[in-house]
Amino acid sequence: MDTSRRPITSTTALARHLGLSRWTVSRVLNGHPEVKAETSRRVLAAIEELGFTPSPLARALRGARSGIVGVCFQAFGTPVFVKKISALQGRLRDQGFRALIELTEGEPAREREVLRHFMAMKVDGIVLVGGLSPAHAHDPSGLLSEGHPPVVAVDPVAECPLPSVTVDREHGVRILLEHLLELGHRRFGLVGIDRDVLYGRSRWEGLKAAARQHGLVWERDFTILNDPGNREMNFAQGRLLAEHYLRLERPPTALLALNDQVAVGVQSGLLGAGLTIPGDVSVVGFDNLEVTDYINPRLTTIDQRVDHLMEAATGMLHEQLESGPLDGPGRLLKIRPELVVRGSTGPAPAPRNGKTGPTPS
Repeated sequence: MDTSRRPITSTTALARHLGLSRWTVSRVLNGHPEVKAETSRRVLAAIEELGFTPSPLARALRGARSGIVGVCFQAFGTPVFVKKISALQGRLRDQGFRALIELTEGEPAREREVLRHFMAMKVDGIVLVGGLSPAHAHDPSGLLSEGHPPVVAVDPVAECPLPSVTVDREHGVRILLEHLLELGHRRFGLVGIDRDVLYGRSRWEGLKAAARQHGLVWERDFTILNDPGNREMNFAQGRLLAEHYLRLERPPTALLALNDQVAVGVQSGLLGAGLTIPGDVSVVGFDNLEVTDYINPRLTTIDQRVDHLMEAATGMLHEQLESGPLDGPGRLLKIRPELVVRGSTGPAPAPRNGKTGPTPS
């Protein structure tokens, strides 16, 4: 057969190529049991030889599923988002879907454009990683037309009424604090943790609740280390905030960083100043990035269980595809992260001259 022609992407063209009716070809593609075995073999052989793939949009316009899920990311600039997209694509692929990925950077106009594109493409479902921008989160009805496909929000930045799956960050910071308390620490530094940074509010509120639960006094036992003019929570920011720590007269004995990147930057800055970790100060992160297993000391952190998060998200999407919209308390599912203890945490240092804290060399 001549395969140099334009690729065949419709059942009509495939039927014409084989000299069969489109109805017969469609029955073969749908696995109809009454099609003659020889006819099925002919059609399947042609599909294999020609690399035939039905147009998803054409399938959707005929009322069949397109096999495509629209995935909208609010941001894509951190290693955690890379982990999320990899895990989500894998889960969708396992369920027979392909991902159509778009990025909005949290811009409401771009968000509207992307969702309209998804619905025009007749996607089977929509996954919003990061949820919707604050401009649309509380009332998404203006973005989603009547009869829209199933939608799931993953880790929404702002609360929204859509079916959602999120990481229980309050639980994550609670078990970090409890781990440090068990090691004897009573004075803590929050590095980059702020109510106004991405996913910072849940950590902040979770720590305040855990502090009250364990009899700690926020103003006395917690020191805030941040740079209000800089919202880039990365390695460089961690090194900068390490300098802030080194200037404290009564430094904390344990540091809780917003994320692993900040924690690694802090470790680098403190080690460079001659401190030992965890001998002088313990450091913990959040995310369990691959890099945390390759630094010295290896970083104690929180594993967000991204694979489990995306498994839950695609499961929620599949449930809506099969059974209709989700209502009631099942709209929000929180995935509990896990503590990963490594070498960056240890017992609180003994007091020096009546003061507890490190002394830079």
